[in-house]
Amino acid sequence: MKLIIGASGAVGIPTIKNMIKSGHEFCVLSSNEESALKLRALGVVNVIVGDYREDGVLASVMRDVQSVCYIPARHIEDELEVGKSIVDAAKVVKLDHFLFCSAFQPQLQSLNHHWKKLLLEEYIIDSDLRATIVQPSMFMQNIRVEWPTIIECGEYRRPYSTESLMNVIDVDDLGEAIAKIMNEPVLQGATYQFSGDGPMSHSDMAKQISKKLGKKVKAIKIDIEDWKKWAIERGWTEYGINNYQNMCQHYDEHGYKYANKLTLTAILGREPLNFSEFIEKFAEEIYLN
Repeated sequence: MKLIIGASGAVGIPTIKNMIKSGHEFCVLSSNEESALKLRALGVVNVIVGDYREDGVLASVMRDVQSVCYIPARHIEDELEVGKSIVDAAKVVKLDHFLFCSAFQPQLQSLNHHWKKLLLEEYIIDSDLRATIVQPSMFMQNIRVEWPTIIECGEYRRPYSTESLMNVIDVDDLGEAIAKIMNEPVLQGATYQFSGDGPMSHSDMAKQISKKLGKKVKAIKIDIEDWKKWAIERGWTEYGINNYQNMCQHYDEHGYKYANKLTLTAILGREPLNFSEFIEKFAEEIYLN
């Protein structure tokens, strides 16, 4: 049995969709019944409801599991402690395989949520578990938040330089790659840096969006304080806001580069989607919904 922890987020959903397609048996750990209902609606048969922070939950859920995929939630302050507790539980049952979805360039100490992932990578290595670590670049699907403004105003707004170079990945490709690794032992036991396209700037992206939509779209740098107001209105924690502000400062100065698509292509057995192809797919999905 394979277990997925963190199945209801941006990476988890495409991962479980691909696990379902593969026909391999798996279960997911869901933190609440609302999330569990959504996962069952997607076709997940075996959903276990439980909080991994509660004593005994991880030990119970891993009892009959041979392989775990752990996808951490975004911007949680105790991310490292949670990750270590999951690794510890995996060690107790002597898992055959542990997959951790880390981040592209976790070495960035100025970015708290990246650095904690690097520390967890070290903890996993020292655990002696047979482990796979994946390090995906920026998600193409992040554009979902800005899409209404792109359509209504022709502006792709970002709180950092629109000329900074970024490497990006379609999370559907990422989910497919993770599912393949979970299902194919020959791919396990390695660290993979994943990118689908780039480096490219948000100005470059805006030009491609313009071409696909047939209307002028311009990348605009907004003030970080305007973004902060938006985040506060949506209930972001102070920890999450600080992380994002630090990330924007890094992007403003350095971008989020360099990577290539060779590893992702090798795992998928095909070319990953480039940004232009993604926009065509994304716009069609938005229209259909």
